[in-house]
Amino acid sequence: MHIVIWKFDVMEGKNRQDLLTVMHGAAPDFQGVPGLVRKHYCIAPDCRSVLEIYLWQSKAAADKFFDHAWDAETSRRWESARMTRQDFEAPVVVESAQNRVVSDA
Repeated sequence: MHIVIWKFDVMEGKNRQDLLTVMHGAAPDFQGVPGLVRKHYCIAPDCRSVLEIYLWQSKAAADKFFDHAWDAETSRRWESARMTRQDFEAPVVVESAQNRVVSDA
């Protein structure tokens, strides 16, 4: 498994409802994406930044997805907020509610 975390610095003047509107509007676009296991949207307590956390089957699937079209649409949604990407290997995932452990290692 592979995790990609995108951090967006929220534009000045945005509130929690503004951020939720963007998230709810975008969420359906991520259903059925090849290689994407799960995506989380996160809001910082002060609403000054948001995270998009993606769990992928592989880094290759993530790299294929994050193309120029994704960048353009994401820049539009978040009004060209500064964004940074971090990648992590996820060799073990615990699915607590399903009482199982998934391991790539």
